[in-house]
Amino acid sequence: MIIKRNIIFSLEKRKKNGLEIVENLPIRVRIIYAGERLDLSTGYRVDLTKWDEGKQRVKPSTTNKLKQAASEINASLTKIESIIQDIFKVYEVKEEIPSLSILKEDINAKIKIQTPIVENKTTKINFFETFNQFLRECAKEDNWTISTIKKYTTLRNNLEKFDRRISLDSFDHKKLDKYLDYLVTKHKYKNTTLEKHLKFLKRFLKWGVNKGFITNDDYKSYFPKIKKVSKKVIFLTKNDIDRIKSFQIPAEKQYLERVRDVLIFSCFSGMRYSDLYALTWDDMKSDSLEFITKKTDDKIIVELNDHTRAIIDKYRYTRFPKNKVLPVISNQKYNDYLKELGELIGFNDTVKEVYFRGNDRLESVKPMCSHFTSHIGRRSFICNGLYMGIPVHIMMKWTGHSDYDSMRPYIDTVDSMRSKAMEIFNKM
Repeated sequence: MIIKRNIIFSLEKRKKNGLEIVENLPIRVRIIYAGERLDLSTGYRVDLTKWDEGKQRVKPSTTNKLKQAASEINASLTKIESIIQDIFKVYEVKEEIPSLSILKEDINAKIKIQTPIVENKTTKINFFETFNQFLRECAKEDNWTISTIKKYTTLRNNLEKFDRRISLDSFDHKKLDKYLDYLVTKHKYKNTTLEKHLKFLKRFLKWGVNKGFITNDDYKSYFPKIKKVSKKVIFLTKNDIDRIKSFQIPAEKQYLERVRDVLIFSCFSGMRYSDLYALTWDDMKSDSLEFITKKTDDKIIVELNDHTRAIIDKYRYTRFPKNKVLPVISNQKYNDYLKELGELIGFNDTVKEVYFRGNDRLESVKPMCSHFTSHIGRRSFICNGLYMGIPVHIMMKWTGHSDYDSMRPYIDTVDSMRSKAMEIFNKM
């Protein structure tokens, strides 16, 4: 029997009058196993500046307030860790998992721990409270967008519906299988969505292991065979775009004109909706747009062309809130109006998509106008640019893609277009 565990030495964080204390902090040993957590004081203290968080030891050649040397303190911490490991090995031989109270007694019997400044804590770690902590910390540290926060909130909600009593160390291969099956049967997720949710869950589990909250790292070797087909990239060709530009919008639907302008701008700039929405006159240079993309915080430079310049000139003397360049409305309304525009123009040809849900191969047939969304302009920019022969690395500079894998679906789509174009010679 193997008892998965984490033994972590850290400084106990404290505040005084709302300010974090940085001197003479207690060194704590935290033991995490089987979803339980035990905190004990080691009896030593040290300043924050003298503590190496990565190595979980006092920095060499330093002393604490009692003039205890780093070598002395570190030797004691290593001894404490060794004793705790030996105690667990005994229980592994017995094939028993000790309770918190018994483990605490065993440790105190082996180690002479001074009376801690705060009471020893025994805690049953709550899965969802820990997940909330993950959300707060990562959203702040990684500057998550609202969209990313919503995705992880959905993951949390799904996990709670799946098993409200789930523990942090529950996710072995069997549990992961059950969770994916739940997403397919209860939520009817496509396999592409399934992969994304598994990726999000693995990120949380990795964070938990790194933090010492989780000891079970089975997720690292979990790679289920999820059936999928190559992603079909639906975009607007040059003829489609020309058709949209030349269409006479009825007088009673003039609100669609601005929607069309934003769509055309996207088709010739490749910008995401979030960046179009945030674009201000401060981002305008003489011949380009320079902005920090909302999704990845990368600096993007997109040169202007005749199409984007014409739309900018159209609204140059129209003042929008917050010094914005374009009349971009809310994402939901924009998507609704795009579909209305597509239907009005007559994009009613059916588009068939093949996908998997679990092991079931399914087909979806919808009119082209239903695929008019805020992302179709960006997809159209990439596909048309590649088809015209613009090098991939240049397209990636404009769009902010960081690797070729993310561009692969577009490249495959363009290769297919070229193969079909070559067939025209067969008719000669």
